[in-house]
Amino acid sequence: MATARRTRAASDRTGSRVAPEARRAQLVRLASELLTEHGLEMVQIKEVAERAGVSRPLVYRLFPTRKALVRAVLEDFAADLGARFHEALVRGWPGTLDQATEAFVSACCDAIEARGAGPWLLLDAHAVEPELARLGRSTLDELLDPWRRHLSTLGALSPRRASSVLRVVVAAGRAALDPWLEGTASREQATEDAVRAVSALLHALAIAPATTAKPAKTTKRAR
Repeated sequence: MATARRTRAASDRTGSRVAPEARRAQLVRLASELLTEHGLEMVQIKEVAERAGVSRPLVYRLFPTRKALVRAVLEDFAADLGARFHEALVRGWPGTLDQATEAFVSACCDAIEARGAGPWLLLDAHAVEPELARLGRSTLDELLDPWRRHLSTLGALSPRRASSVLRVVVAAGRAALDPWLEGTASREQATEDAVRAVSALLHALAIAPATTAKPAKTTKRAR
């Protein structure tokens, strides 16, 4: 018991020499790993402290609550994914909807490989604690806002219509990537399916209504 306390004390002393921002980044990364490997229920202050080899009080100083820790994981993933989205938009602007779709899917896959699938799944989770589910969905909404504007411009859609279309196509794209995350398909296969599904929906829901002329009104023939 004494040995364990001395080991923990040594870990805390070592941890105190780590800059707060570096320690915070480490804890967020470890929490993200726990989320990916074991699910949301394992993202606990105690578990993160044990994996980092530090005391719980040290973790609490940086993350006062479990919700704050989960929020940090989502924000970290969103920042990475948002940067990839921005790079794809700048590189491909103005481009076509098909090109935007491929850039969007590739950015998602790259972020998942870099940060883990756990945060990605939590962005649109429903079967978790309601408060954390709302947090995930609000993070997703913020991420999609630039794409909503991009879609509105390319498809000549109203903001409301663009938002509705985007929700449908994102759901389809996420579903197409599931086999890759589950290990039953390669990234290339899942990406191809996602691009096809999203492109088809975009053309059906966004392009067609914007480019198809309305039929001319017919007038009743005089009797």
